[in-house]
Amino acid sequence: MAMRTRSLAATVLAVVLLSACAHENAGSELVGPLAGPRVAESVLALGIWEGVPVGITDTFVPGEIVHLWVRWEKLEPPHVAEAVWINPSDDIVDTSVLDIDDGPAEQITVFTLDLSGMSPEGDWEVELLLDDEFHRSHLFFVWSSQLPN
Repeated sequence: MAMRTRSLAATVLAVVLLSACAHENAGSELVGPLAGPRVAESVLALGIWEGVPVGITDTFVPGEIVHLWVRWEKLEPPHVAEAVWINPSDDIVDTSVLDIDDGPAEQITVFTLDLSGMSPEGDWEVELLLDDEFHRSHLFFVWSSQLPN
């Protein structure tokens, strides 16, 4: 009996000591499962071929087209999907809207942004919304078209 008491006390002491060593800045939370329509997968790519993203990347140069490829689950139409493109100055430069009126519960949508002209270098963002509700965002970098001397 004394041996069990000592073993239990040692276990409790170990738990207390390990808890005291934990970082106070870290945390965790159980959120799921998500209800309703949701993004199953999304990527940025240089192109789309037969519905599949080609050249998955997060870096682009002026003159290229950014493709946001999204695979949805539990998407029972009708819905309105929207991609909001934001430049490094936090200005909305364009918005792509897609009405999803019919189709299966699993669908693929593609949104594009043409970086022709003077697309400023820096960190860009695209936010993905469904029925005006935020679902996901992607950050990407646009390099200057000028090469250093």
